[in-house]
Amino acid sequence: MELILKLCAIALCAAVFGVYLRQHSPAFAVLLSLLAGILILLPALDAIGQVWDSASRLMSAAKIDGEVYVPVIKAVGIAVVVRVASEVCRDAGEGSIGSKLELAGVAAAIAVCLPLMEQVIRLIGGML
Repeated sequence: MELILKLCAIALCAAVFGVYLRQHSPAFAVLLSLLAGILILLPALDAIGQVWDSASRLMSAAKIDGEVYVPVIKAVGIAVVVRVASEVCRDAGEGSIGSKLELAGVAAAIAVCLPLMEQVIRLIGGML
């Protein structure tokens, strides 16, 4: 709870300073936004690691193969990273780059999930 309050304070301060900087120096406003994003996401990496460990233990206990859940986790990770990066591009006034990045992220997520789709098709074929 304390961490979330600190992260909210960082976000609000960066937003207020960003509004001021955007009027006087748009380049520094983008850099401030990027720095604030990094400061907010770094503590989240620890939480993501804990979630990954817990999910791995649960999947092992349920005897679910890693080939089933790892592609899904990777696709979610790709979606999060692409979303953050595309929003930074939009903040910098480069909406078209952000849109193209989102398209590339969709393609990467599909590519990561292809082995899972093949397994599902094999499973359905085996049931028929």
